[in-house]
Amino acid sequence: MTSNSLSLSGATVQEIQLELIRRSQHNAFDGEQVFQDLLEQRDWWEAVLLDNHPIMQLIKLRDLPENIWNTDTLYVLATNEENARRLAEMGEEWAAEVVTYSRDETEHKLGTGGLEHQRLVTFWWD
Repeated sequence: MTSNSLSLSGATVQEIQLELIRRSQHNAFDGEQVFQDLLEQRDWWEAVLLDNHPIMQLIKLRDLPENIWNTDTLYVLATNEENARRLAEMGEEWAAEVVTYSRDETEHKLGTGGLEHQRLVTFWWD
């Protein structure tokens, strides 16, 4: 995906999330760099989502009129434990606080069972 390759109506939900990542910039979070790094390592992850810690969910709503996607946490569903570790290392280069979850923790956070390989990795920027 390139930033100008699709119209919004033709974009997948994942492509929209990637574009929100690309457009975001705050404190140590460099959305363009994170976007590029994620695309370069596309086989390491199944899904990415830029959002807020649960207690701050509606801050995005407050800032939408100013065209700001106010978020602080990147959630990545890694394809396996090894790729979760690789992503976590990349997160250190992004100056993020990184948490890698076990299979049981990943299943609990995602509200599902039966995940054999996927692992959740979160990246937080103040």
